Amino acid sequence: MTKGHSARRPSAAPLPALRVERAEGSPLHHTQAGRIAVPLRLMRGAQRVEDLALVLTADQMEAFYEEIGAILYPRRVVGPAAEAAS
Repeated sequence: MTKGHSARRPSAAPLPALRVERAEGSPLHHTQAGRIAVPLRLMRGAQRVEDLALVLTADQMEAFYEEIGAILYPRRVVGPAAEAAS
């Protein structure tokens, strides 16, 4: 416990929830290990807490991309039958 903080009385004002958002203006890039880094920003309300990155392998990024596509286009069928039709 730090000096000046009472253990008996918690703060009455709740902190705003943390939020992670894409860091605009910061492009995706490769790390030195060859992974893909997605720049993110950790926010508490309107205040920036920290900049960080989601780091994924190429396989993980490909799976992530497919999951996002399934959310954006839920009726799109992907598979051998769909590929043969195109």
